[in-house]
Amino acid sequence: MAVIMADAGVTTLVVGELATDPMADQVPASQLTWVNVINFAAIAALLVAAGRWADALGRRGVLAAGVVLFSLGAVAVAWAGNWPLLLGGRLLQGIGAAMMLPTSLALLLGEIPPARRRGALAIWSGCSGLGVTVAQAGGGVLIAAHGWRVAYLCSAGLAILLLAVVPLLPNNQTRTARPEVADTLVPAAGIAAAVLAIWHGGEWGWTSPQTVGCMAVAIAAAAVKLAISLRPAGDGHSLRRRPKMAASTIASALFGAVQYTVLVMTPLYLQQIHELEVAEAGWWLISISLTVLVAAPLAGRLGQRCGTTAVIYTGAIAVVAGCTLLLGIGELSAGMVLALATIGAGIGALATGTFTAGTLTTEPQQFATAAGAVTAARMVGGALGVAGSSILLEQPVLSGPRAGFTAVLVAVIAIASLLAAAAVFTALRAARGAHSRENTRRIPAEQEVQELHRLLAELRAALVQVRSEADYELSRLTSGVRPAYSLSLHS
Repeated sequence: MAVIMADAGVTTLVVGELATDPMADQVPASQLTWVNVINFAAIAALLVAAGRWADALGRRGVLAAGVVLFSLGAVAVAWAGNWPLLLGGRLLQGIGAAMMLPTSLALLLGEIPPARRRGALAIWSGCSGLGVTVAQAGGGVLIAAHGWRVAYLCSAGLAILLLAVVPLLPNNQTRTARPEVADTLVPAAGIAAAVLAIWHGGEWGWTSPQTVGCMAVAIAAAAVKLAISLRPAGDGHSLRRRPKMAASTIASALFGAVQYTVLVMTPLYLQQIHELEVAEAGWWLISISLTVLVAAPLAGRLGQRCGTTAVIYTGAIAVVAGCTLLLGIGELSAGMVLALATIGAGIGALATGTFTAGTLTTEPQQFATAAGAVTAARMVGGALGVAGSSILLEQPVLSGPRAGFTAVLVAVIAIASLLAAAAVFTALRAARGAHSRENTRRIPAEQEVQELHRLLAELRAALVQVRSEADYELSRLTSGVRPAYSLSLHS
């Protein structure tokens, strides 16, 4: 997780450097972002498929294959002599990352007791903050001193170190049935097409042939996937049929819109509004990533005491508070550090809460599938958030010197508030359900007492009758009268 997030964090710094590289002289400035888009689309499209195949074939093997592809892609990017080769390397990195993300989490959760899974998942989520911290603290300095290519050589080196550790991991293969190829490739194509349409729809034009074509592919893929799922021989244990998993997926998508909007727009805000260099902006962003690293484990402890819903609510409120504070700050100051740190704490808590809700409600044999589904939802939500933020920057609905960025912050506040409201609704619904179950249990108990009272009353009446008959017989014996049945015995 840390390796992937470090690579993603350093790529946000590389985009600006590519504009001055001779290799990209013939590439329009608007297409430079494809180094992010093609990687992002590959990860989002293949996460669910990679998780399902990992659960079926063995998680360690899929993780090893993903690490190999990721490292090969990083080397290809570092040595790329032309634009297509660079994009091909980023695509290969995305495929490898999609295989690494769900399998690494599933391997972790599958080997520890259930009571410790929340804490382990919180640490795993906090590794994203560690990776981004390393990229932001050292990435800008490294790129300034040695060029952008060395950053990907570092990514390849980290991946190779990880590959050396993979044989030591357990191969906890489950008994999950192998998914059909069409059942995994069709949704992958649909998600990739949707991400491309969302990310570049504003640039292409929302009614352009490219955007319409991508959305048509996404809709067709969704229809085919629905038809496959409804077949009698379909997957009867599909995660989509579980209400808790569906709610977790929606929460993850909303969190992705918040997280990726903050991670993409905050560097632009520091560079465009405050005119900071790449390395300087990276140092300011450390306050976000460090608090993500610290807040994620703390959120795990909060979840053990108060539940996952409380973690999501706390994280959403922290994001709202941090963005609100940032709205009132116009200069670089300690107040901005506090605002960014508060946002980072909220992101760390939300990462832990949404991952916990999406994975720990499933069976262990589906951990990789669930992790892939939750992460894919987060990335699709992130694509929507970044695309919407780009539109707000170009066509701000507010007025003022920072109208575009102000509108983006307001949108983030609205999405985080929606997450907080959903958490409150979920908590109230759970409390109401618990009250109903208590009443349901109470009614049979009362009926049982009434039934027992009736039976005891009947038993008492029977005993009273036996006593009266016994008194009658005793009185006859004491008076010298022989019972009738005695005569029959001696006749």
